[in-house]
Amino acid sequence: MKKDFVVDKKYLNIPVCAQKEEKLLRVFLLDEEGKEEEKFTEVMVPVDAEQEEEYVCDFYAQIPLPAYQGRKIRVSMKEGDAPESFLAAVFLSDEPQKAEDTHPVIHFAADSGWTNDPNGMIYDGEFYHLYFQYNPFDTAWNNMSWGHAVSKDMLHWKQVDSVMFPDEDGTIYSGCAIENERGLLGLPEDALLFFYTAAGGNEDWSKGKQFTQKIAFSTDGGRTLQKRKEPCVPVIYRDSRDPKVYWHEESGAYIMALWLRGNDFGILRSEDLENWDLVDEFTLKDGWECPDIFQLSTEDGEKNWFFWSADGFYYQGEFDGHEFKTDGEKKWAYLTDVPYAAQTFSGVDGRIISIPWLRLKNDGRNYTGAYGIPVELSCKRTEDGLILVQKPVRELFEQMKNITEQVPVNEDNTIVCQQEKKKALVIRMRIRENLFDDLRWKINGSWVEYSPEAGSLTVDRDAFQTKPWQHELLLIIDDRILEIFFEDGSQMGTFELRSPEVSLELPLTNVENYEIFEVE
Repeated sequence: MKKDFVVDKKYLNIPVCAQKEEKLLRVFLLDEEGKEEEKFTEVMVPVDAEQEEEYVCDFYAQIPLPAYQGRKIRVSMKEGDAPESFLAAVFLSDEPQKAEDTHPVIHFAADSGWTNDPNGMIYDGEFYHLYFQYNPFDTAWNNMSWGHAVSKDMLHWKQVDSVMFPDEDGTIYSGCAIENERGLLGLPEDALLFFYTAAGGNEDWSKGKQFTQKIAFSTDGGRTLQKRKEPCVPVIYRDSRDPKVYWHEESGAYIMALWLRGNDFGILRSEDLENWDLVDEFTLKDGWECPDIFQLSTEDGEKNWFFWSADGFYYQGEFDGHEFKTDGEKKWAYLTDVPYAAQTFSGVDGRIISIPWLRLKNDGRNYTGAYGIPVELSCKRTEDGLILVQKPVRELFEQMKNITEQVPVNEDNTIVCQQEKKKALVIRMRIRENLFDDLRWKINGSWVEYSPEAGSLTVDRDAFQTKPWQHELLLIIDDRILEIFFEDGSQMGTFELRSPEVSLELPLTNVENYEIFEVE
């Protein structure tokens, strides 16, 4: 089964019937005689085999084709894997076919499809770029590609064209981005460089290959990416992955943090971005994939190094550009396992900003997964030692300053919230000192109970332990996402609510003071 096109529009649209049985679809570039010259990509697409007449899908996956205008392409499937109506529904268009689902207001979620780890996060002086692990062909994990979204304030995101799809070297796993400020690789200084894992062996096309670390680059501000053919880091171990690269000024080299295997991580060094030496290997208790390494400051200017892994486990230590030395004590940045694989931005001066993937269940909408509110990282010394502090980015509070009207409160001291237009809620409150009563709130269909004395927090039937006697709380409520920050970011938890519809029963009887804002 095949269907040929002459590319005269911007997008190839593939119909998706989410969660149906997946079948292999290949896209080829053809020569002038119509013969298959080069495979563009191959992906698994869920197909509804019972639709023999007009093919009705949940949404369309878009493959951008800006570099192939005037070329002939072929969409091909094995005979019998899909009804003829499926290929009839494949078409070219100049506009992306957007799904009509509702989304969070200030948390990014893709228009449709599956998302996981954030990748390639970089600020170019005008836009914040969030690339992300993406399966545009279903609402379940597969076909790892890189999606792309941009924002000017990290609160309001626009999804733009996807930039990388599976190829002969494998699917496109996680990675990072830096600016080519030293003019390496024969590229201009304003080029953006992307390091990623080519996950060989994950599909038929790359069968027999293993994981390598590769480079892609952009000379148009991150809009399109071109892959360099040869890996910059060949196979170390079978599944080594998730490179995080930055320039280490003190030792005069680029540093790559890389997950190696099990609980083992590595530090690699390079002066030219092409030749990398593995200079350190170490084991971190329970650490697993998606590493990051950064230096944070306390309020009094004390600087400390931290190594981060996917679950939000972090380890304080010393780093000289060659070795990371730590006592191995694991601390956890979150109260729950909803956030995962957080990454920090490059290109942001004076701030370390992190965004995690939120592992939300699919609730029947055309997308799965979202991303946490961006947080600024710092650290402070406490009775529990040095801890990491997370505060929502200052852009959120700047927007709140411009809001002239707060959400009204009922006569019984309960928040009233009747929205004509969907908005996120931000609530700052201070609980009374020495409060022995439990606070009980109903938020978007979920019961939330907090006991200051016991330091316990319950969301529906799930219980979490916080530090006792925390009085300063910040709540962000957006669609099904609830984020709670305790004591100016000393602890934070992310929770999945039962409903995306804003509905509050929030008594304020035991609250000393509060501010309530609706953020568009």
